[in-house]
Amino acid sequence: MSDSVSRLIVTILSDNLVAAGEGVLGEHGLCLHVEADGHALLFDTGQSGVFLGNAARLGLNLAPARTVVLSHGHYDHTGALPLLLAAFGPREIVAHPKLFADKFVRRPGAKPRQIGAAFGADELVRRGAVLRLDAQPQELLPGIVTTGTIERTTDFEVIPRVFAVRVGSRMRGDEFEDEQGLIVRTRRGLVVIVGCSHRGVINAVRHAIKLTGEPRVHAVVGGMHLGPASEDQLEGTIAELRRLGVSRVVGCHCTGFGPSAELKAALGDGFSPGGVGLTLET
Repeated sequence: MSDSVSRLIVTILSDNLVAAGEGVLGEHGLCLHVEADGHALLFDTGQSGVFLGNAARLGLNLAPARTVVLSHGHYDHTGALPLLLAAFGPREIVAHPKLFADKFVRRPGAKPRQIGAAFGADELVRRGAVLRLDAQPQELLPGIVTTGTIERTTDFEVIPRVFAVRVGSRMRGDEFEDEQGLIVRTRRGLVVIVGCSHRGVINAVRHAIKLTGEPRVHAVVGGMHLGPASEDQLEGTIAELRRLGVSRVVGCHCTGFGPSAELKAALGDGFSPGGVGLTLET
């Protein structure tokens, strides 16, 4: 990955919050439009299809975004993919081979609730998808590569035990081997784009640095799943973001209100919450 992107524009099309744009809608989900040197792709699709209307209201044409990267197999990141295919026709779908795993959330006193993708590989192919499934990093455009499976190296980032995956007839804790992010090399350093950071946002950033050999991290954008995190995990995350010298952090979707407030207090102008309509340009 020796190339770098001269101009990068990331626009939030689906998020829990709304930041800008008349008539746009929020939802529990994530979808980012990524434009790099005139080439476009989508990162996740949210859950209900509001990103389609949001894109239209923001004046953003989705037709050129012929590649869709899916961060992991949860419904709030994959749910609107069939609607995208119906609206715009065939697309290349980039994901981990375990994207279609049977995923659940388990809470005390409640029946396990299925939260995985509502479709399988065969259905996507019938709808016109071209699947590009790989656990290893994949170069998508000059200067843009997927992370592949994110290596876990921190001792403070924990996957909540409420998440599970069914393997055969048994259910076990989900280790989120399917979780992937995007790495964009820019003149200011790396921009790391994450979906939910179930394996840890710092793990994702460290993985990106190791993969590219680029120590500078300009920005981290996406869901950071700090809502259920312990104070130790939150403090460790803030300390590492500072140590790594990350200039801009945009916390979307599952980052959490309380953790977002603490990130803002610690990072000042270096942190901003996400929200539909927000654009990061570098």
